[in-house]
Amino acid sequence: MNIIELVDHLGSLDLARNFINSILPEVEFDEVIIYMKDRVCLEANISFFDAEAISNELVMEVDGERFECFFPLYQAQEMVEEYVNKYNGRLSNLDIAKRMLDYHLNDA
Repeated sequence: MNIIELVDHLGSLDLARNFINSILPEVEFDEVIIYMKDRVCLEANISFFDAEAISNELVMEVDGERFECFFPLYQAQEMVEEYVNKYNGRLSNLDIAKRMLDYHLNDA
């Protein structure tokens, strides 16, 4: 899954909580961090990590693979919900993902 595909699961807090509970049922929603494999980009595969179980570095290595931090899940969910509400569905998942990436690269 990449960030474009994840957008579908972040349109509301309930959607996001249900999604992450199916993946990491033992982890609190506010403790989940999104990392991208290799580097932050639209096509990168994403992984979810428990903030309490990792070192919370911007770049980390797990099982010989490099991961770069994108956003805490709660922050990504808030951004997506804001874009969905503000633009009333006129933005595609790709448009939203591009805005998130731009924010990550230039403002975060």
